[in-house]
Amino acid sequence: MANDAHAIRCMLLPLTGLNLLVPNSAVAEVIAYPMPRKLENTSDWFTGVALWRGIYVPVIELEQLCGIGIANASHRARLAVLYNPEKDESMPYLGIHIQDIPRAYLAESATIKAASEMDVERYIKCRVDDESLYRAIPDLDAIIVDLKKEYDHHQTQPGSR
Repeated sequence: MANDAHAIRCMLLPLTGLNLLVPNSAVAEVIAYPMPRKLENTSDWFTGVALWRGIYVPVIELEQLCGIGIANASHRARLAVLYNPEKDESMPYLGIHIQDIPRAYLAESATIKAASEMDVERYIKCRVDDESLYRAIPDLDAIIVDLKKEYDHHQTQPGSR
């Protein structure tokens, strides 16, 4: 059994080509995938905004942002609503399109490899390898920086198009 002092309780978020690992505390909720409302003049990876609990959440496809594929909108697709680590009132949450129901996962520090030890995409901080499976820890700060270039929360206010 893993030593809990050197492990982090996470959620394994399944994407098309890889699995994301995020701490349980970063996930606000996982819901059935709503079709996001597309906003004008945005990149393909920013699929739009989804209404969640009375607020609009920007939704991204991380595979497309990283240039590793395009997410499928299947009947099993979900939206993982994550807390913005910056605690930004204009964008308190971020939605990531995932492919299935997440699973619990215990990430052990011995299996985590820093991004400097390997060639990874700009939006992946590091990875966790065990049993020859690839699990990626997203760099939410880098994702938020680029998302802010695309998303103006005023576009979702009443009277905007």
